[in-house]
Amino acid sequence: MSLHLSRVPGEYAVHRLAPDATIPGEAWQSPFVSVSRSVDELSIITDSQICIPAQRTEAPWLAYRIPDAMDFDVVGVMAALTAPLARAGIALLAVATFDTDYVLVHIDSGEAAEIAWRSAGIEIV
Repeated sequence: MSLHLSRVPGEYAVHRLAPDATIPGEAWQSPFVSVSRSVDELSIITDSQICIPAQRTEAPWLAYRIPDAMDFDVVGVMAALTAPLARAGIALLAVATFDTDYVLVHIDSGEAAEIAWRSAGIEIV
């Protein structure tokens, strides 16, 4: 399987809010936003310049995406993306959308992540 990643412009923040919190309208101003709610929390990923009133915020992160839409029956993509980072000791946050997958790494690990991916044959475009 030949994989390519593209860097999503900008820097991102991951916000943790109470599980019953309302999604702040400011979140939708981000060019990339991800919202997940569980019984334990509301998590929102936005551009790091957007101020979200959160219980906790982790930033800055870099985001990478698979540039093409993938079928749901494609297997092993996330494993191929995460294994090189695990071998390099790089923490990540994975996000899936209907069309594709995103991998976020702390900004301090961005260069090392790209080196690990390239060493594994994953092209960064």
